[in-house]
Amino acid sequence: MKLLIAFSCLLAVSAAQTTNYPYSAYLDSDGYFLLKWDVRPSVGDIEMQFVVNATGWVSLLIASEDGSYADVIFGGYNEATTYGYYADMHCDLLEGPSHTAPVNDESPDLVFQSATYEKPYTTLTVKRSIYTGDKDDVAIRAGPLLLGWSFSDMDTSTVPHTNAGFATLALIPN
Repeated sequence: MKLLIAFSCLLAVSAAQTTNYPYSAYLDSDGYFLLKWDVRPSVGDIEMQFVVNATGWVSLLIASEDGSYADVIFGGYNEATTYGYYADMHCDLLEGPSHTAPVNDESPDLVFQSATYEKPYTTLTVKRSIYTGDKDDVAIRAGPLLLGWSFSDMDTSTVPHTNAGFATLALIPN
């Protein structure tokens, strides 16, 4: 009986995590940053998986509709500690020569799912609500969104990105 209960719990946890994502797109033309995702409108959330040809941190920026600020998902897998890490952040896109450095949200709304590194790919999986109601988050709306992507070959957040760019993508299908 205990085995049956344990097996049922394992199935429930497995069912809550998406393994086959119905949507995917490379955000860069060189094929370094693959975004996979599943939107669950009935639940009101989105699960995103970043598969990036990098040994350090990865980051996705979701720009606001007016382009003044952005929601930032930051994370990776540290081989030295064998732990995944992540942060729910935001930044001002109008300050300074490019923009301000991201800062942690006062109300983190990301749900960490997993992080791994299997040479040469860092994979980060997170979940969040489409609309969190948090002033530091950008609502994921229907239609094209401006997404910024970046990654580093180091796990230290103070190290600048190795590569970065922007892509326009609709995360909620019409």
